[in-house]
Amino acid sequence: MGCTDTEVPVTTEHDALFQSWLEDMHPRLARFVDIITPAGWSGGYSRESLVALERHMLDRWPDVASFQHEQDTDFIDGATRYIGETYLRLGGGGWFVDHDPKFVFSGRPCVRLDTVDPLPISPVNLMGAVLSRRTGEVLARVWDGQTENLAERREVEGPGWEPVREPVPGLFVERLGSPELEAWVQRVPALVDVVRSRAGSERARSLDLSPLSLEVLAQVALEDADAGHLAEGVQGDARAAYVAYLGTVAIGAAGGSWVLLQRPDNHENPFVGRPFVERTDSDGDRRTALPDGAVDALLTTRSTDVFARMLWAYTV
Repeated sequence: MGCTDTEVPVTTEHDALFQSWLEDMHPRLARFVDIITPAGWSGGYSRESLVALERHMLDRWPDVASFQHEQDTDFIDGATRYIGETYLRLGGGGWFVDHDPKFVFSGRPCVRLDTVDPLPISPVNLMGAVLSRRTGEVLARVWDGQTENLAERREVEGPGWEPVREPVPGLFVERLGSPELEAWVQRVPALVDVVRSRAGSERARSLDLSPLSLEVLAQVALEDADAGHLAEGVQGDARAAYVAYLGTVAIGAAGGSWVLLQRPDNHENPFVGRPFVERTDSDGDRRTALPDGAVDALLTTRSTDVFARMLWAYTV
């Protein structure tokens, strides 16, 4: 489409910013699911998780003005990604941004599903609708409407038709096999032993790298925090030991591998410089877990189910 005097052209800068936003999709989603959302939230990119997310928003913000005043950019970015990805996992399609000022959602990340007559869906605008309408049904009604649209297309295409999902780029391939990653992987077994030594002989037997051991791991970590050995945002050998244990449990439970990104020019990506684990599920979607973020979440909330929540989000 050509540009008139009143239209804003899509520049290479716009393209680069959107590409960077897409490249951060998987780590940002993991951060939202593992750290930002409340304990007990279902997740799983399901209709039920959207209902629960909407309820959380209504409980947290009494109106649109309070939401806008707080400007919780971490939540807004994470919820934008989660809502959009949930609809895309339902109905295929992909992300896009249109900077034409005549476009109703100009400049905002939107999704368009693989339906007969796909209309743009703006997660940010849906969040505003959630808080203004206060029905508790906004996100679920969009899900239901898109489900009907998919059924209509399936009638047109035939019973074997399935929606096609556009790929979302990721960063993890950039650093596979790097010296930094190899050095970390070699340290992991010794770091796991460090955790067991910190737990004492009685509890060390419970730290068998099983999912059930994460409750004990959380208790030991909180004791380390109370003793001054572990603090939010502070790196060190104690934190590295818990990160190594958590990642090893995740890989053992669902597969995947360690990833380490070294990109000091990108300070906004919460995964840069912090070892994390990543796998590809049966649908071809990436599942990512950031153990370092889970440690911070534990220290902030002191809720011993934080580690289990991280594992659940990774394995679901």
